[in-house]
Amino acid sequence: MLTEIKETCSVLAELSKDCEMLPDRELNRSVDCFSRRLDNFKEGILPNKEEGLRREAEVEEELEKRYPESDGYEIVSEAYLRDSEGKIVRDPETGEARRVDFVVVKDGEVVDSIEVTSETADKTGQIAKEDRIRDAGGNYIRTADGSLAEYPENVHTRIERRK
Repeated sequence: MLTEIKETCSVLAELSKDCEMLPDRELNRSVDCFSRRLDNFKEGILPNKEEGLRREAEVEEELEKRYPESDGYEIVSEAYLRDSEGKIVRDPETGEARRVDFVVVKDGEVVDSIEVTSETADKTGQIAKEDRIRDAGGNYIRTADGSLAEYPENVHTRIERRK
């Protein structure tokens, strides 16, 4: 519950950035700006986030069955692409890092990499960013124990589309 409150506060702070405080005569316009953005948040972002979390939970459950811990697999969620020293690698074009939804590791090597999304989301840009990061040396992720697991050349993130 505390995490949800913090996330909501962060979103509200972000929403308020574009709504500067104005003198009293302009106050109504400022309030309207914030109110419209808050309505958009309530109507759009929150349901999208809920659906995304639902999809991810479904996929995680399936991965746990397919890749059991008892067989030596580890499922790492929200894993940043890193270099061989463990440093997060940023896309040379956008300056952004890349977190993969789920990465499956066995014996220090990535065996599966999954991005979960809706049936209609365009992931072209995100995959292109990942390819640039991999080309720049971002071929590792950090596992739960802090060690690095390497992506072999033949393992690429697959898109798992869900309703």
